[in-house]
Amino acid sequence: MAQDASYYQIAQKASRQIGSHPGLTDLQQRIQNSGSVLDLGCGEGSRLASMMGKRVGGIGIDINRYAINLARKSYPQHKYIAYSGKKLPFSANSFGLVYSAFVLEHTQNQQHFINEAIRVLQHNGILIILCPNFGAPSRRSPNSVENPLTKLYRGFTEDFRHRDLTSLGWTKVVPQKTYDNIDDDTTVEPYVRTLGTYLQFMGFKILIQSSLWQLEPASYNPRKLLFAVLGKLGVYPLKYWGPQVWVVAQKNRNSYPPT
Repeated sequence: MAQDASYYQIAQKASRQIGSHPGLTDLQQRIQNSGSVLDLGCGEGSRLASMMGKRVGGIGIDINRYAINLARKSYPQHKYIAYSGKKLPFSANSFGLVYSAFVLEHTQNQQHFINEAIRVLQHNGILIILCPNFGAPSRRSPNSVENPLTKLYRGFTEDFRHRDLTSLGWTKVVPQKTYDNIDDDTTVEPYVRTLGTYLQFMGFKILIQSSLWQLEPASYNPRKLLFAVLGKLGVYPLKYWGPQVWVVAQKNRNSYPPT
C-alpha cells in the first residue's frame, strides 16, 4: 500500500497543474459545457474533481481499487467505479464527454481502451486524450530499450509510409519492477500522429491534434533545438514530435462502432 500511496500523491500534485497546461485548461472548459462526463483512469479522483469544479455527478473509472477507495472518500460528490480492464460497465452512447489524461501509456490494451471510449461516447460527443508522446521518433519512454538513432530513422521513414489504419501500431515496453517516477510503469509508447489517423479512420472529426511543442523545455542541444523550431513552425512530420499527445475529437453518427 505504501507504493500505491506515494504513486497517487504524485498524481494528485500533477492534477492540480491545470492552469499551466493548455490541454488540461481546454479540457476543463469543455467539461463545463458538457453533459455527462467520464474520466477513464481517474486514479484517486483529484483530477475529475478539479475539472468538474462546482459541478457534481461526474463518473470516474479506474483499474486500481485502492485508488477508487481514496476517490470515494475524498470526493463523494462524484461516482467512482472499479474497472476490470475489459468492457466498460456502461451502455453505448452514454456520455457527452469522455477523457483520459496521462493514463493511456500505462494500459495493457490501448486499442481496446480507445474503442471502449468510442463505444460509450454519444454521437457528436467529445473524446479527449492527453498523454506523453513517447512514440515520436525523437523521443522514448523510460522503459525503452531501442537505440535512439535506430528509432529516429525508423520513425521518420514510417511518417512517410502508408500504414495500417486499423491499428495504432505503438511500441510496447516492459514496466520496471520498482519505480521512482510516475512513468516508470509505462507499458506502451503513444504517438500523436497515429492516434489522430486511427480516430479519423474510426469516423471521428479531429478538432485538435497537437504534440504540445510549447511545453518543451529550453535546450542548447543543436538537434533538439532544430527539431523544436521546425516543429513549432508546423513542418511535417516534426510538428508531431513534441513532448505530449493532445487530441480532441468529435464522434460522428457514421463513426465505426467497435465490437
